[in-house]
Amino acid sequence: MSKLLFTSSKTPHSIGYIGGGAEHIPLELWPKVPNSDAYQTHLFTLYSDFLPENVFPRRNYYISVFISIEEHALGGVKDSISSKYTVNCQDDLILLNDGFSCAVLYEREQAINKQDLGNISLERKFFERLDEIDKEADAKYNEDEHLFFEDNGMGLGVSKIFGNPYFEQDIIYPSPKFNFCLQLLEEDIDKKLHIFQNGIGYFYYESRSPDKTFSPSACKTSMLTVIQGCITTSSDIMSRIRDGL
Repeated sequence: MSKLLFTSSKTPHSIGYIGGGAEHIPLELWPKVPNSDAYQTHLFTLYSDFLPENVFPRRNYYISVFISIEEHALGGVKDSISSKYTVNCQDDLILLNDGFSCAVLYEREQAINKQDLGNISLERKFFERLDEIDKEADAKYNEDEHLFFEDNGMGLGVSKIFGNPYFEQDIIYPSPKFNFCLQLLEEDIDKKLHIFQNGIGYFYYESRSPDKTFSPSACKTSMLTVIQGCITTSSDIMSRIRDGL
């Protein structure tokens, strides 16, 4: 587990960014809100080097996650929309098949700069691993009391990469085929819109035998979101890249 730090500009240690539109993504891959001509809002993007090269060798790929949100006249976003990608209990996971959130794997297009097709644009922030920029501070942070929670599967309530997810309510389990990757606190993304309905965001990826007939250029999948814990799953991404797709 490594805590994430947020910066206003990109640094050599950045492994991804939040909001501000998406970079280098082909227009035809930007997902739309189901049954609408409106585009989804870019939530975050991970660079391929967020994992070691032996695990994620295709360094020219990005993974971007999008959500369907609509601004409320009284502030924040409409719960009627965000509730379509949020889950309160295990049985609600079926809601995530409706496509109101989406993860996209794509080969970055150098000719395409930043673009933002969503009606709402989140503030651009970059994030990096604490253990990559200040090992002493990271060691101090990971004191025994912190490691106790991680080692016992309870997780810590911080924005982080890997480790164990932290839940503020009853745990909701995605399928065992998914691997926990990233946790983002709502307040680290935006303190006013409540895009996770006061929850936490988690990104999972699936590592199973790749379907050799699948297109190598992009992968769109559902994103799982849970109130008090937003879960995101990106199907097949790592296994496909590891096999050279």
